[in-house]
Amino acid sequence: MTCSSPTAVDAPPRVRVERTGAVAVVTLDDERRRNVLGQELRTELRSALAELATDPGTRAVVLTGAGGCFSGGGDLAAMPPAGPAEAQARMEALSGLVQELAALEKPVVAAVDGPVAGAAAGLVCCCDVVVAGESARFLFPFTRLGLVPDGGLLHALVQRTGAGRARRILLEADPVDAVAAREAGLVDHLVPDAEVLPAALARAGELAGRAPLAVAAVKRGIREASGSLEDALAFERAQQPVLFGTSDFLEGKQSFFDRRNPSFSGR
Repeated sequence: MTCSSPTAVDAPPRVRVERTGAVAVVTLDDERRRNVLGQELRTELRSALAELATDPGTRAVVLTGAGGCFSGGGDLAAMPPAGPAEAQARMEALSGLVQELAALEKPVVAAVDGPVAGAAAGLVCCCDVVVAGESARFLFPFTRLGLVPDGGLLHALVQRTGAGRARRILLEADPVDAVAAREAGLVDHLVPDAEVLPAALARAGELAGRAPLAVAAVKRGIREASGSLEDALAFERAQQPVLFGTSDFLEGKQSFFDRRNPSFSGR
């Protein structure tokens, strides 16, 4: 599956979607421009994520970039916008993309090969699991450019690293290499460069085997109810009785006693 912008029907798609079993691999594929988050790519990526959200055959997603670069971030050559209205529209579009990714109720594994910059690092931070190669670099140049971090970084980076580390990373605006990123909590699994995509696919495959309704509830609960103990307990009280009544819980329980892998239906 490819997703293309309706305003650029003759241009090659900037986002590729390929399937491996229940895992969809979403590739930012504007290699000539280092996969920058230009208007067309943003539109195609949001469309692809929206389609995957409702695809029953997709149980997990891998998000990656083509050509040894996850993404160069925002399209600096197209900045600044022509005026306040265009600037507002640009930020609304970016916010919509981030929200589409964060709200996806399926596990998302980021496969980071090479550099990832700016708003694209925000997309990575919104993923559930981050697999990175040894040459990966995380770039947060905002204070060197005179801009505020965007792409959801003021929230998503704090969620991953804690407020203290996020403050230092964003204020200093120094590149963060792969080892430092793992130590900071930006990266979950560090592997040789050649193994980034295979490792991400393996992680996604494992997550695709988890109970879909439970996975969706976990992601929704962390997003909406992790602010306080009271909110978390209220979410548990609302969700667990529903999940007790699902076929997936019965299958999970039976497979536990049978000592076999469960086969979940999402019902």
